[in-house]
Amino acid sequence: MTSISRIDNGAISIYNGKLSKEGIKKNCLKILAAFEKTDAMFTDLLTESLKRNGFTDERFTDAVNYVIDHCRYPKPSIADFVSYDKNVKVFTWQDMVNNSFDFSKFVKIRISAEQSKPLYIRQEDFETNNFLRYE
Repeated sequence: MTSISRIDNGAISIYNGKLSKEGIKKNCLKILAAFEKTDAMFTDLLTESLKRNGFTDERFTDAVNYVIDHCRYPKPSIADFVSYDKNVKVFTWQDMVNNSFDFSKFVKIRISAEQSKPLYIRQEDFETNNFLRYE
């Protein structure tokens, strides 16, 4: 179940979970192997940045794979990793009404325990991600 408290630009990250020492170690070793100009200082700074930005093991793994596949320079930047995310667009009831959306194609979700009104995401986003239905 995804439980998120922050919405950026009308979207929420699909990633949920923790960033573990094992996940950090595995992915940092992969970075060091893929980019010969990186070193332990780079991965230490990257790890601090990942923690500040609320990364999970899955998001970090996806970011590493993405950067390995798409980095055009001999050495990636920390921003190349930290900027990676997969988001789902969320809508309020007012957004739904203002845009004349068909409510039957959306699912009400809960992103935090404190949430008093549902948010809406597309049915296909609900089916392919692990969000909690608003009851």
